[in-house]
Amino acid sequence: MNTALIAAAEALKQVTVQIHSGRAGVGSGVIWSGDGLIVSNAHVVRSPYPEIILANGKRLKGTLIARDKQQDLAAVRIEASHLDTAQSGTSTPLKPGSLVMAFGHPLGATNALSLGILHRTTEAWLQADIRLAPGNSGGPLVDAQGHVIGINTAIVGGLGLAVPVEAVLQFLKRLALGQAVA
Repeated sequence: MNTALIAAAEALKQVTVQIHSGRAGVGSGVIWSGDGLIVSNAHVVRSPYPEIILANGKRLKGTLIARDKQQDLAAVRIEASHLDTAQSGTSTPLKPGSLVMAFGHPLGATNALSLGILHRTTEAWLQADIRLAPGNSGGPLVDAQGHVIGINTAIVGGLGLAVPVEAVLQFLKRLALGQAVA
């Protein structure tokens, strides 16, 4: 039994939410700050008021506060405090072959962990040989230490694509500065 993977999965479970946004919109999101800021994909958050389901089953009404369709990022706020938050990492030192994990709620299953290896990194995308399915979108891609290195976005050619955490941090910085986010 790999206790490190089990511990990482348990920690990710606490910071990964389900997002229901309209009839077909179901995905994942990452609790970024303890006061209720959640990061997900723009294609997941289709409604201005998505339903957010926390790990403990509590259902909350979220409010879309920013969306960047080009980078496929969205920020949602819920009325909550003292939430567990994701630990942000960095994707820049990672090399092809690095172990990565994706967490989310694919195909209606909750709390699914997938393991894979990093295939390629660019400024715009992280590509990983990792099993993703609809519902993983918006969930965290993490390094072997459980630090968020990206937000899972799509499957292309059998590889999972994630927005690098550096792009997520820039998105949140623009939001904090009150700059328009497309």
